[in-house]
Amino acid sequence: MPRRRVHAQGRHAIRRLSPTAAHGPTVWDWPLRLWHWAFAGCIGFSLYSGLAGGVELLQWHQRSGLGLLGLVVFRVGWACWGGRYARVRHYWTTPKAFLAHFRGRGRAAPHTAPGVALVLLMFAAAAVQVGTGLFATDDIMSEGPLVRQVSAEFARAATWVHRRLHWVILGAVCVHIAAHVAYAAVLRDATPLGMFSGRKPIRRAHAPLPSTPHYWTRAVLTVALAVAAVLAVNYAERLW
Repeated sequence: MPRRRVHAQGRHAIRRLSPTAAHGPTVWDWPLRLWHWAFAGCIGFSLYSGLAGGVELLQWHQRSGLGLLGLVVFRVGWACWGGRYARVRHYWTTPKAFLAHFRGRGRAAPHTAPGVALVLLMFAAAAVQVGTGLFATDDIMSEGPLVRQVSAEFARAATWVHRRLHWVILGAVCVHIAAHVAYAAVLRDATPLGMFSGRKPIRRAHAPLPSTPHYWTRAVLTVALAVAAVLAVNYAERLW
């Protein structure tokens, strides 16, 4: 039998036996995809409202910041007990792995080393930005919900960081978007559709992880934890 025909039959057999192997595993589950778009929306609006200024926009900026706080808490919880691909152990990389990816020697993994590095940078910067915003103040019109719980020196330091760190976030967002444009337009790769489909194309063979049991129940409990954190911060003066 000709080799080409054998290979074709092999590919058809894989598709029949394992749709996951043919189209890629579901790396981004629904809770993570919903979180991603909510996070992207809040980041975009927070950047706009913070840079544009205005009393009404600053009020919405604070509300958006509280929303981001809840999203940060959710993602930390989901990294501990959520979908298997979303957990902490899959978001670890090294400079060696980062360079190996660009040399075509990256190891088979759900997430690429550069992708992990960018995600960690963006999330860490957003978490610090949200945290400092809770203590920031302009001494005139607006102040964070926890500013009265700390000293004036700490509030000034938090305000200084909060007014500058957004440039790091903006830069990371631009790199993130540029990378997806390059994947789609240059490499003809379907990865940018991952946050819609949840699937990631297979480049190197790796065994798909088992599905997460009761992940919607886990998601609801994680949302409850995030809401509790936001309410605790928002009503801090009454509670403390």
